[in-house]
Amino acid sequence: MLIQNATVFDGTGAPARPATNILIRDGRIAAVAPAAQLPAPDGADIIDGTGKFVIPGLIDMHVHVELSGGEEGLPIWLGAGVTTIRDVGGSPEGMLPLRDAIAAGNKVGPRIYSYGPLLDGVPPIFGNRPLGGGGPGDLTWIIEDAARARAAVDDLVARGVDGFKLYAGLRPDLVKAFIDRIGGRVPVTGHLSRTWASEAIELGINCLEHVHATIYQDVVPPEYRHPREEGNGFIPNYWTWLNTGWANADLGADYVRQFIDLLVSKEVALSPTTVLVTGGMSTRDALEEPGIKYTPKAMAARRTQQAQAMQKMREDAEKAGRPLPPIVPPDYTEGRRALDNQLAFLRMVLDAGGRVVPSTDCGAAPNQVPGFSLHRELGLFVEAGIPNGRAIELATRVAAEVLRKQDEIGTVTAGRRADLLVLAADPLVDIANTRTIETVMKDGVGYAPQPLLDTAVA
Repeated sequence: MLIQNATVFDGTGAPARPATNILIRDGRIAAVAPAAQLPAPDGADIIDGTGKFVIPGLIDMHVHVELSGGEEGLPIWLGAGVTTIRDVGGSPEGMLPLRDAIAAGNKVGPRIYSYGPLLDGVPPIFGNRPLGGGGPGDLTWIIEDAARARAAVDDLVARGVDGFKLYAGLRPDLVKAFIDRIGGRVPVTGHLSRTWASEAIELGINCLEHVHATIYQDVVPPEYRHPREEGNGFIPNYWTWLNTGWANADLGADYVRQFIDLLVSKEVALSPTTVLVTGGMSTRDALEEPGIKYTPKAMAARRTQQAQAMQKMREDAEKAGRPLPPIVPPDYTEGRRALDNQLAFLRMVLDAGGRVVPSTDCGAAPNQVPGFSLHRELGLFVEAGIPNGRAIELATRVAAEVLRKQDEIGTVTAGRRADLLVLAADPLVDIANTRTIETVMKDGVGYAPQPLLDTAVA
């Protein structure tokens, strides 16, 4: 196949190249060259790229497939231009066969890198809530001690996971046990609370999830921090707490600069899921997403069930004479200040030479939708003052580097897998133009987006 005469933004850091041809053979990019220097081979299928723009396929670095409708949600990601996803909290029994079926071409969807279940401590953050569990087959594995941590690593490595996700209930001793046992064989990321981000960095973690939560203890003023045992899942109205701390953050403080220096010097990536808080926690902007109509039916049904279960839990507690604290709705003015400080922090990390990779928490976060929420995340990055081209590079080449798959995906260069988007309008002029997808290509197979998206409403 030859994509002919397109403007190519290849994700390498080079400027866009007009009048460029891309030759694709056996699922990989064979050559990228000026149109006059790369004629169409005999019998090649031709995609006319005149007036079109080509970028690498997008990568969402934080999703939960099983909470996003499972197999039902996969075509939606692909139709929205996301050709690779990192699943950071799924059952090995469900995710690994699905990952392998897609890799073999037996199912249609984005390439999956599976980081196994949430590895949580005691007491677990979610307890008996829908994300809770206690053993293989669950989204959460509860780890009581270092011996169990080592056994879990050995089990999951043998199953073939692509990485590990450490969860908020782990204390530093178990974070260390996990990282030591993994021994650098695969990447390790973390959504942390009982362990501070700075502690996990010193222990050797590779990536941190959720700018609003995981790094909270290192960035907000000391008077807004919480005791080690009273963070995620154990503070009433936790989101209000986070908003207040972030809204009052002093990003010029010495401890903020020291944390950024530590993050950068240890080459730890930040997967911020910035868009997550726009789903009602800090702002309600995500409710304006036009792609929300493509929410998989199973995903929408699970959200309804969650709301009903939460209401029943509150009613049961009331009847038992132990009423739960009232739900305090967010102050969206304060939430906006919190989000602005988070965006400013991301820009500071990038300006210092750090790595930040766009991500959404689709499946676990309210009002997020496969694929479309990543476009919203890119818009937030640009709102933070990050140039359009740099934002695209973070969601392609840099994400591939954090996955340790930069030799396979992330750029439109010879030898890489042919994952790319053909766009009708220039994303360097307006980041929203990443949505103007005419062709999604994954492993050299081209798809029209609309039939994929229509599977959500069929």
